[in-house]
Amino acid sequence: MAGKHASAKDDSSFSETKSYEEAVKLMQTGYTEIAKKLRSDVKQKDKIQSKYQTMTEHPIPHNAVIGFIPNVPNAIRNLPQSMISVDRKPQKRKTLSIKYIETGNACEDTKFFIDCGAALLSAVSLVEKSGIQTKIDLGFYAGREDGELAVGTVCIKNYGERYSFQKVSFPLAHPSMFRRIGFKWLETTPVITKDGFSCGYGSSPKHYELADNIKLQPNTYLISTHWIRDHHYSVEEILRLFEVI
Repeated sequence: MAGKHASAKDDSSFSETKSYEEAVKLMQTGYTEIAKKLRSDVKQKDKIQSKYQTMTEHPIPHNAVIGFIPNVPNAIRNLPQSMISVDRKPQKRKTLSIKYIETGNACEDTKFFIDCGAALLSAVSLVEKSGIQTKIDLGFYAGREDGELAVGTVCIKNYGERYSFQKVSFPLAHPSMFRRIGFKWLETTPVITKDGFSCGYGSSPKHYELADNIKLQPNTYLISTHWIRDHHYSVEEILRLFEVI
């Protein structure tokens, strides 16, 4: 890859940024424009959210001798069970690990990356709202050439970290994460051995190729841009893949 500089190409129509430096700045500060849109999209998915939340367990208040707030009608009638209480069952906090692989050929328009990322962000938002902690490992570049598969990864959210649209919107939904940050990684990484990557920056692997080559830990789910498009950018299908509905 010596002498290759596609990550610095002056073509905003291909990456939605004017330079590699602009992409780095957006990665540091957040993709504000899409973050606002994604918040709005999630709010509009009331049907999915209602369906999903009815399938999760919630504490049910009941009358008891002791509790955290009085039941006024019962107290006036001098009934023994005049306090409202909630029995909470001790349970391990649920977790979900996600490996999201961004890949796409040069003919993909920028909307493809944005729509895929938006669908995933909406799904993860619903998962987080249900009390399940998520870990997101992003494959910000994936390509294959001459029988070699190269995948650059980074953890963009760990368990226990607050889920923030502002923080994750750029890496998950901006084309420059793949076409500038990812290309820069390919131009500089020592892990590839095939010269063919320099001619076109590799070809786009299919989802099954990624699934066959990426080892997953228990309770970890692999999803890719191709998978999301093949499932029509459906948030509900993503939740089914994660086995939460």
